[in-house]
Amino acid sequence: MKFSQKVVCGVLKNGNAPPIVHIRENSQQWKQAENDETVGPDMNKRTKRNFTLIELLVVMLLMGVLMTLMLPAFNRMISGNKVDQIASNLKLGLEQAQTQAIGNRRYVALILPHNNQVWSDASVRNYCFGGFRLAFVTQNGTNWEFDEWIPENTWKNSPNGAMLLKIDTATPPATGTALARNDITTALNTALEGNNRLESISNYPPENNPSGSTTRSNCAIIFTPYGGVESSDDLYLYIVEAISDGGNGILFPTRDSQNRPTNYLILSLNQFSGKVDFR
Repeated sequence: MKFSQKVVCGVLKNGNAPPIVHIRENSQQWKQAENDETVGPDMNKRTKRNFTLIELLVVMLLMGVLMTLMLPAFNRMISGNKVDQIASNLKLGLEQAQTQAIGNRRYVALILPHNNQVWSDASVRNYCFGGFRLAFVTQNGTNWEFDEWIPENTWKNSPNGAMLLKIDTATPPATGTALARNDITTALNTALEGNNRLESISNYPPENNPSGSTTRSNCAIIFTPYGGVESSDDLYLYIVEAISDGGNGILFPTRDSQNRPTNYLILSLNQFSGKVDFR
């Protein structure tokens, strides 16, 4: 496109500077060129075209099909992340319990609810098999008595999709191998309750009845004022991808051909130093 131009050249008096050229373009032709649908002589004319209703419906249908196909894999991924989440929460809780014990020069218990029927208080039931809370305790002979909850410390949730199903002192299986069925108790009511690896707490206050008290069996890991653990051996905490079947059984979403759980993490707790590591 041709533009009319007016060129004015001026030379400074000393003659050393190059000429300064001013170009003024015709404003009307410039605006017309901006609004023109042709960009240049060698480019095709641009056309504006909207999507039709049929095209939009086809795209939405394809998106629905893809989401349907990807949803199971997405759910498996989320459930697998719950194992990491509970393991990280428990590791942090154990480290906090040790810090509180050393800092306050007192015994601190990590309370682990483990039985939906025994721990019948509605406010605690959702924290079984992975949730916890910290409390100060006192040793009375061979027994442990509840003193008080650690200030500003509340129950930590146990998300659906994974569970703390076992605490043991035996050396766990090699990393990457499936857990044997006898490594994981399949009845929710006895998953942790029958495990004497944990300490029992007497004078425990019911959540909904502060005036009463009771004894909770095999429910606590206790740290000493020196940072160690009240245990005769190292402890191993099994966190497994698992869900309740609605009764007293446990289902393992990820398992091998022998129905053994394959997605799990194990935390090791040193009895002397109180150090927590991923197995």
